[in-house]
Amino acid sequence: MALLEHPVQARIDRADWQPSELRRVVIRLADGELVQVGTAPNRESAMTLARSVIMEIRDPSGEWPLINDRLLRPDAVVSVDVLRT
Repeated sequence: MALLEHPVQARIDRADWQPSELRRVVIRLADGELVQVGTAPNRESAMTLARSVIMEIRDPSGEWPLINDRLLRPDAVVSVDVLRT
């Protein structure tokens, strides 16, 4: 039987790792349900997405806003949240 040798890998220095900046944008409804609107690579992009959702909820174009194939009643929305993933 032959002995298989595996090269020893250098230790990974985790001090160089950066925490993930990925964010989720969700709508919190009055009943506590969270409806995910989307994700963004960083906080700035997530805030831009959140603001566009807020504008659509605040000033819908004649009907309830369409969020992910779902029409949401504007007064059912409690908040638009930006969450770390």
